[in-house]
Amino acid sequence: MGKNIVALMLQEYESFTRSERKIADFVLEHQKETQYISITDLSAECEVAVSTVSLFCRKLKLAGFNDFKLELARATLPGEAELNRSGGEITREDSRSQVMSKVLCSAQDALNSAYHMLSESALERAVDLMCGAGQVVCLGQGNHAVVALAAWAQFSTTTSKFKTIQDSHMQIVTLSTLSPEDVVLYFSYSGATHDVLEATEVIRNRGAKLILVTRYLNSPVSAYADTVLLCGPNEQPCQFGSSSALIAQLYVVEVLLNEFIRRDPERAARNRQFVGKALTQKCV
Repeated sequence: MGKNIVALMLQEYESFTRSERKIADFVLEHQKETQYISITDLSAECEVAVSTVSLFCRKLKLAGFNDFKLELARATLPGEAELNRSGGEITREDSRSQVMSKVLCSAQDALNSAYHMLSESALERAVDLMCGAGQVVCLGQGNHAVVALAAWAQFSTTTSKFKTIQDSHMQIVTLSTLSPEDVVLYFSYSGATHDVLEATEVIRNRGAKLILVTRYLNSPVSAYADTVLLCGPNEQPCQFGSSSALIAQLYVVEVLLNEFIRRDPERAARNRQFVGKALTQKCV
């Protein structure tokens, strides 16, 4: 594509139908937000049919809405144009420099997406639950168990009420003894695995609270969560827990940690001093 998508929309604006102008007006006013919404959300915002959005994209000589969002992302990051041109799928023909650039671009996209997807109100609710909890159990399955472990490691330097369990059998044992004052912080990209559904049922039966970190607001578990923290890139079918998804979830962990500390900075600082002194004994 020669001109960037913003310039092309402005150039073709007079040729758009009334409905297409609604789409163009919304996109021009919300360029960053449009990169992270679905075609259904955009059609609802503009009060047009989904098919109208698809036709709008094809009128701009694009393959579809995902292609449109990609071009919009490139247009809104002019300072990183060269890096974006080096983005995309890694191939056998790539040089080591190109591999490094593509991985960097993917990580930056994941963080940027996580920032825009994370709701302030959902974040506040999650921190409220954690601050008032008797204990907070950090859980995940597969690659996301690593994120749960990292969350526990981070929060455990500020308070003793965080814990994690890696074994799936012991996870259910632990969940079965929760009280209504307890909270589970669960990391699941899809929010639709047998493990998370089984865990959710036990959590509900015990009356405990659930904070779900997931990619999909309409996932089966989201309906039962007390708050949902959205994050994560669009994964390909065979990625099975990409590094980009883990990076996005770790970003959410870091935001939660800092908000949690801000509620009681004196206690966090005091506990971190104790931890720091204890850990110095392990250094050579």
